[in-house]
Amino acid sequence: MFIDRIKDVRHVEGKIFDAIKASPAAVVLWGAGDLAWYITSYLRSNGIEPACLCDNNASKQGTVYLGLPVFSYETLKAKFSTQGGKYHIVVSTGPQYKDAIFSQLIAAHEKNPIWYLRGYEVCGEKITYQYVCKHLREFEEAYSSLNDDFSKKVFVNVLNAKLSGDFSLYNEVMSGTEYFDDSIVEMGDHEVFLDVGAYKGKDIVEFARRTDGKYDGIIALEPDRGTVTVLRETLSRHGIQDVEVYIKGAWHEHAFLHFQDGREGSSRVSESNDNALPSTPIEVDTIENILGGRRVTYISMDVEGAEHNAILGAEQAIKKWKPKLAVCVYHKREDLFDLLLLIKSFDPQFKFFMRHYTQNQTETVLYAVPA
Repeated sequence: MFIDRIKDVRHVEGKIFDAIKASPAAVVLWGAGDLAWYITSYLRSNGIEPACLCDNNASKQGTVYLGLPVFSYETLKAKFSTQGGKYHIVVSTGPQYKDAIFSQLIAAHEKNPIWYLRGYEVCGEKITYQYVCKHLREFEEAYSSLNDDFSKKVFVNVLNAKLSGDFSLYNEVMSGTEYFDDSIVEMGDHEVFLDVGAYKGKDIVEFARRTDGKYDGIIALEPDRGTVTVLRETLSRHGIQDVEVYIKGAWHEHAFLHFQDGREGSSRVSESNDNALPSTPIEVDTIENILGGRRVTYISMDVEGAEHNAILGAEQAIKKWKPKLAVCVYHKREDLFDLLLLIKSFDPQFKFFMRHYTQNQTETVLYAVPA
């Protein structure tokens, strides 16, 4: 049975939370960047409220980020000296900065505990074993709908890695080129590529390369105006012409929403304005409206948790044109089953595959291929 393959274990980072909660000392996040949002949410979901942030960047010091004051290391030590100098440091940066920060703190003879967390989820809530049991029917249907044994192994490994914190499970199923897996996606000479969440254009470049420039159209959706500038530069640098670029987000209806931008690949659309995060009003629209009835043969989608609504807004195009789809399924805990079942409800003849492309919880992709 499917459920017998799922681990009912406590996440490995539970011991860290126990240690933090057992101490009266405050929690300081080191790093006032993109990752701090995820770490803050992760801590709060485990009943821990950060007190402040610390950052080496002088331009951030003295500001407020995520509703928390940002200090320099010197100011931090002075602030807590009146409280016995006790605090926990949770490093809230990417792994590329982790070692340098630990080295800095060791060189400064930091005596307080220093932690590094990896088990947060991107945009969504944590998956627990209880959540799996509550939605067991949906998980089982999605699992049984996958077309090959390797997809089923990816599904189980990704789920167990999220539950346990055992990141070696990601390594066991890691694949090659995202969105263009040769064993799943075949390209013809007359493709029309819709890149939803085009970011800086990397996937459009790969699409043009794989089709040897023989395609009928490329359409890009990217709501971040700053990123669109880089996208256009990428297209120009690679000599890719006649790309339709829409500075819009994909949604299930036409609307104006809040876009929490400037966060590189983690920018996202929100229906409400979060005062703790800077946001810009943006226009969103359905894929149906953007296509205007035109043919599409391949849709890739990475829209930071808006995938469900974006797919809803593409229902008629999916039913009519039966395009290949590559959709990210790691932003929300329900994405692992929900997005497959949604596409399946449009056309049960699709063949479904799942692949994973990193050594962490990001870049799990669902492929839907017309029969």
